[in-house]
This record gives sequence, C-alpha cells and structure tokens, in this order.
Amino acid sequence: MKQAFILFLIIASFTTVHAVDCISCHQTETPGIVRDWQLSKHSKNEVECSVCHGELHTSAADVNMVMIPLPETCADCHEQQVTQFKKGKHALAWAAMYAMPTIHWQPMELIEGIKAAAAVIRSASNPGLI
Repeated sequence: MKQAFILFLIIASFTTVHAVDCISCHQTETPGIVRDWQLSKHSKNEVECSVCHGELHTSAADVNMVMIPLPETCADCHEQQVTQFKKGKHALAWAAMYAMPTIHWQPMELIEGIKAAAAVIRSASNPGLI
C-alpha cells in the first residue's frame, strides 16, 4: 500500500510539473488560451492540458504533435453532453465545415475561432453542459 501511494505521488508530481510547463510557455505564446483555461471548470477541477491535448507536444519543436480535441475526446468525460451536441445543428455545421475540400487553406485563427464561437454559444445557452 505504501509503495502504491509513493507511485501515486511521483505520477502526480510529474503531471503538475507538466501542466506548469504548458502554462509557462503558452502564457507567452497563447495567453488568451491560458486565461480561458484558468477561468474554466477544467482548471478548477485540476484537469490538465494533457488530458485533452495528449502528452506528445512538449516544446515549440513538436507543436505538430499536439492533439486537437474533438467531440469524441470530450466524450471520455462528458458522454451525455456530447451525445446531446451531436444531435444539434451546430454539430452538423462543424462536420460540414470540415468536409469542405479547401478548409485547410483557411487561416487557423478563423477556423479555431469558429470552433471557439461554437463553444461559447453552447456554454452561454446552457452553462451546465461545459
């Protein structure tokens, strides 16, 4: 039992350090994203970056390894909310947007902004979902 507790402490300290590393870099690179996370329920419940974005991205050199969360990612913890979202018109619009063959030509800020706007609409219309 004592060994399991020590192992837990080692793992917990690693994830805390990892989150601090994310925040220290992203505070400079994408401060708005850090601010949004700090205000979120995820932050208050200690859901760290790697839970949704994976652990492969650790520096500017491997930014292409970051996992962009999809509804399926959210469903790991929020199955009921994702099921509800997938039945709505915003999910259809999101799928239609990604089905466009030229979507990758659009500026990332525009595309990410569309997803962010969808999240804001969902949270504003039903704050209990997020």
